[in-house]
Amino acid sequence: MNKVISHLVLALLTLLVTNFAFAHKMAPSLLQLNEQSPGQFSVHWKTPLVQSSRVPVTAELPGNCQDSSDRRPQPDPVGAVLEWTIDCGPSGLVGQTIAVRGLRENQSAAVLKLSLLDGRKYQHVINASAPDYLVPERVRPGDVMKDYLVLGIEHILAGIDHLFFVWALVLLLAKRKLLIAITAFTLGHSVTLALAALEVISVPQTLTELFIAFSIFLLAVECVSKTPERSLVRRHAFWVCVLFGLLHGLGFAGALREIGLPQEEVVLALLMFNVGVEVGQILFVLVVLAVAWLLHAVAEKQLPMAWQPSHLRWVPVYIIGSAATFWCLERSIGLLI
Repeated sequence: MNKVISHLVLALLTLLVTNFAFAHKMAPSLLQLNEQSPGQFSVHWKTPLVQSSRVPVTAELPGNCQDSSDRRPQPDPVGAVLEWTIDCGPSGLVGQTIAVRGLRENQSAAVLKLSLLDGRKYQHVINASAPDYLVPERVRPGDVMKDYLVLGIEHILAGIDHLFFVWALVLLLAKRKLLIAITAFTLGHSVTLALAALEVISVPQTLTELFIAFSIFLLAVECVSKTPERSLVRRHAFWVCVLFGLLHGLGFAGALREIGLPQEEVVLALLMFNVGVEVGQILFVLVVLAVAWLLHAVAEKQLPMAWQPSHLRWVPVYIIGSAATFWCLERSIGLLI
């Protein structure tokens, strides 16, 4: 009966996580500035077509920069794109502040990419807590570490499909095997995340997303199996999760490619993004296990009658299985369109 309570509240927890995830699903904006001649920059500004607030996301350039051409809209299937040129005078952009407004209201972020004539390249994630960026003389490794660590955490916590996969593992496996499975999943996605982000391998993102949905569906089926002793995941947790990790790593890499890697600190950024993914994943598992433990302790004292029906133990599996089925259908159709 304690399992009934744990599973029920885990389902409610997941619904809360789902709402959080979809609230943060909006892709980041992109502000790209390339120095064409001393003090002269081309500007590429892209924002998502659909935003979660009426407050627009706007780029705020330094006061010493003036538009030297009209802002021209460019066709794009998923974003609103403007391109123009600016003149920042002899001082350029180093030592100047670039800002993006409206991020907090839209629960989003923006990626700044800046290229200078002397070869210096900057890449920075601007978010609601730090909407202003002071362009330094050189890229600081500490900034890269912080930015990509946070990006990794945000990506896994905003990726409801990845969280459903991890949640299914928690429901399916005992503690010792769960540790083995999580470790194997980490090894698998670390490999493909690195290879795909560095463009050593390339797999269409739509196909990757379909395979990820299918992996979640398979775990949901395993959860309701009437012959758990024949469960492939239970019997071969390490190798199955390595394989699934390889698939999910391709999905993580797709998000990282959208953001990009700073040219001067590629390895550091890749490492910290992966660490961030792991931190977010572990946080999610710990919260799920803590809630299950808490409910177990409560149930030992008093069990409300409303929580008695045994069929409630299947609620979490039905949520995961239904979502995975929907994603499989949706992404299959996406491949055909």
